[in-house]
Order: sequence, then structure tokens, then C-alpha cells
Amino acid sequence: QTAKTFFRMIFRRDGDCNSNETTPFYQSIESSNAGTFENESPLAAAMTGHAAGDVLSTQLAVAIDASQLNSSEPVEDPFEIHEKLDTVPLTAIIFYSVSGGAFGVEETVRSAGSFYTLLGFLVMPFVWSVQEALMTAELGSTFPEPSGCVAWVQEAFGDRMGFMAGYLSWVAGATDNAIYPVLFCEYLLQGLRIEDEIGFPTKFLLFTIISCGLAYTNWLGLPLVGKMSMSICFLAISPFILLSIIGAFKVDSSRWFVAPSNNMDDDGGSSQTGLFSLTTLRAISWRPYMNNLFWNLNSFDNAATFSADVEEPGRVLPLALGWSVLMVMLCYFVPLLVALGASDAKQDDWVDGYFSVVATEVVGPWLGGWLIFASGISNIGLFQAELSSDAFRLMGMAERGYLPKIFAERSKHGTPTYGLLLGTVVVVCMTITDLESLIEMLNFNYSLSLVVEYCAFLKLRVSHDHLERPYRIPLGTLGCFILFIPSLVGILFVIFLASYKTLLCSLAANTVGLVLFDLRQRERCRARTSQCKREL
Repeated sequence: QTAKTFFRMIFRRDGDCNSNETTPFYQSIESSNAGTFENESPLAAAMTGHAAGDVLSTQLAVAIDASQLNSSEPVEDPFEIHEKLDTVPLTAIIFYSVSGGAFGVEETVRSAGSFYTLLGFLVMPFVWSVQEALMTAELGSTFPEPSGCVAWVQEAFGDRMGFMAGYLSWVAGATDNAIYPVLFCEYLLQGLRIEDEIGFPTKFLLFTIISCGLAYTNWLGLPLVGKMSMSICFLAISPFILLSIIGAFKVDSSRWFVAPSNNMDDDGGSSQTGLFSLTTLRAISWRPYMNNLFWNLNSFDNAATFSADVEEPGRVLPLALGWSVLMVMLCYFVPLLVALGASDAKQDDWVDGYFSVVATEVVGPWLGGWLIFASGISNIGLFQAELSSDAFRLMGMAERGYLPKIFAERSKHGTPTYGLLLGTVVVVCMTITDLESLIEMLNFNYSLSLVVEYCAFLKLRVSHDHLERPYRIPLGTLGCFILFIPSLVGILFVIFLASYKTLLCSLAANTVGLVLFDLRQRERCRARTSQCKREL
């Protein structure tokens, strides 16, 4: 009787609370329940009553939804992000998820010299970046939810693979995020020339303060992160633009064709041999070289975690990914082209943060200081974009039941509070590791996840071709497979180059992931069993 009265109040026609007239929708509900308990045994009546209660609960939920939809006043969701991301802010966030400027490229120069550095940043975007962006544009718009790659991997290969893809992406992202406070401090100390005077406790304290401060800013909302990324984009890129313009008049193009030295001669280059000879190729330190290129040119799939908060994912997501790929390519290649051609620095001089020294030598101290400031600004954008992506991925996994529901809770700003908190703690703990080891570890775990994502793409093209895809790569399944071959070969090469330390760390991380999945599955089974017993 209470439910009937409630329905009459909701579906009254004229706004009169005492009216006994109801809409046809209510009449159908009332008639469907009429005579439910007539001529039944006590046990049958009890069972029917329980079933009728379930039906009535469902109908009540539908009724409430209908009343909200028919209401003239909008229903406020305290956790809804009302402001959606458009092309420009999303482009800025993706750019900072991947690059943020030519920071952290020094390892590539130190490992392979000028020629192979320029060749790598010219060619490898067409091996890794373009393919990953295309895959993300199609599947991210098809599955617009915060779990990102978890959604399409689960659809293709089931729960266990879906969980592991999300888990490995999160591990790689958290490791990646630990790099940015380290990188900022390296640039700062290089510019101030006090690197040897600062002890580890002071550095660690600085890392912690920076990480916690940026995490709090991230907690204030995804639209704020997008606006910040747009605001700091020009400030972060501007010193490289000035270096490219002013330094262009000092370029000696012969410096671009210096082969890697690897301590082979005193000149810093093996000029006596050809650029593509076996001797030259052996001089390249392939592990740091490939890992640094992979780190600087990947992570476009993070954009999928924001697709649920994008206006028209089928239009905005492909546009934002396309522009971000172009920005990443230009922001690496052009500054390196000028810096390597205008500076007479040797290969071994290119330690972390050396770009600020080159800017000082080529243009002046004012640009070197500006580049250090830009490094700090850029690392804010990189940290914010990566931390947001990782936290939203955890939220999406929690919504799918892979993680405890606490990770699905949003703050009053619409941000996943506990995902941000967990990510920050992991970042602070991992800053004790050196930069090269961090890059190698994140690349290995991310490579495993990326291989699964490409396989899921091809599997869905075959088995779920009927899915509505707001954006679709204009190639058939065979064409996509051919397109992805160079990317997969490059990824497998990075995996092959991993050190034993990285293999052990990845083995431990994967074992932990599998154990967590099994524990979570058992917990869900126990919860379902308890619920069934209560209902019976």
C-alpha cells in the first residue's frame, strides 16, 4: 500500500497529491500485481511475495528514474563532472601524458650520439606513436569509460586479462610518475650547479613535497587539470621555441652526422667508419637508447581513461590524439636538431638536465634559467596528466568489480580520492630509484600491457565487428595487422633488451597482480554466496 501511494504521488497527472488518477504506466504496474497472492499455499505465497517484492523494487527504481527524467528541474549529481573536456584541453592533457617538451632526452644522445638520436626521433613516432594513437581513437571512443584499456581487453579476452592489462598499465604509470619529480630536481640542480652538494635526504624531502603538492592540485578536479595543461603548455615549450629560432643561426650541420663514440676515439665519434657499419651499430648502447625513445614516444592509450568525460568521443578523441602526436614529434625533433647542431658538446656531456647547459651556451644564461623554470612547469603538467589517468583507471576497474569499491568513490570535485592517494604514495616510495632504472622498469611492464591491447584490438575486429565504433581506422582487419607489425616488433625488441633486474621486478609485479585478482575473485564469490543465502 505504501508503494502504491508512492507511485500515485509520482505519476499524478495534475500535481494534486490527493488525486486517485494515475498514468497508464502505474495502472500497468498495479494490474500486473493484482491477484498475486490469491489461491496460493502459504509457502507459495511467501515465495511469490518475495518475487513480487523484487519486481516491485525494480519497478520502483524505474519509476524514480522516469520521474527524474520527466522533472522540469535538473537532478544534481554531487559527483558529476559537469564540465566536459573539448579538443584543446584534451590535446594538452594527452601531450603531457606522453611528452611535455624535450625534457629527459639526454639519455638518448649519451647512448647513441647525434645522428642516431635525430634518426630515432624522426622515425620511431611512425613505428610507435601513430599506431597507438589510432588504436586508442577507435577503441577509446567505442568504450568511453574511465577504465580505459581494461574495457576492451576484458571484452576480448575475459576478466583475468582485463585486470592484468589495467594493473600493468597502472604499475607502469605509477613508475612513470615517479620520474617527474626526479627529473625536475635534476634540471634544477644542474642549472644551479650544486648537484654534488645536495645529499639524498634533502633530495627525498624535495621529491615528497613536490609530489604531495601536485597531488592535491589534481584532487581539485579534472577540468582544472585540463585548464592547467593548456595554461602551462606555452610556458613549457617557449624556451625550446626560442632556442630553435636563435640557435638556428649557429647550427653546423656536420655535427648532425656524428656517429656514436662509446669511448672509441677521442673525438667523440667514429667518423672513420660509416654511419651504418657494424662497428658503428655496436657502439650504440641499445638498451638505454631504445628505452628512452620508447618512454618519450608512448602512453597515448592513457587518453582512453578520459573518454567518459569528453564531449562526443568519436569526434574529439581522434582529433585530440592526432594533434598531440604532431606536437610530440615536433617538440622533440626540432629542438634536438638545433641543439645538436649549434653545440660542440661531446656525447658523454649529455647527462640528465644538460639541455639547460646547452641553452646557456648557445643563447645565454637567461634562456638556461628559463628552461629550468620550464622544466618545472612541464613536470607539473606531466605529473598531473599521468596521476589523473592512473587514478581514473583504478576508478574504472573498481566500477567493474576488479578492485574494492573504495577506489570508485569520488571527491566533491569529481576526482577519485583514494586512487590519487595510492598513486602519490607509490610515487614517493619509488623516487629512491635512479632515472634509468625507473624508465626501464616502466617500459617493460607497459610493453606487456601494450602487446595485449594490440591483440585485443585485432580480436575485437574479428569477433565483435558488429560493435558500433564512433571512430574506425579506415583499414580492414588485415590492413590494421600490417599497420601494427612495426609497432609490435619494436615493443618486443624493448622487452628483449631488458636487464635481469627488470625481469625480476616485472615477474614480482605480475605475480602480485595475479594473486590480487584471485583474492578479489574469491571475495566476490563469497559476497554473492552470502547474498543468495540471505535471499533464501
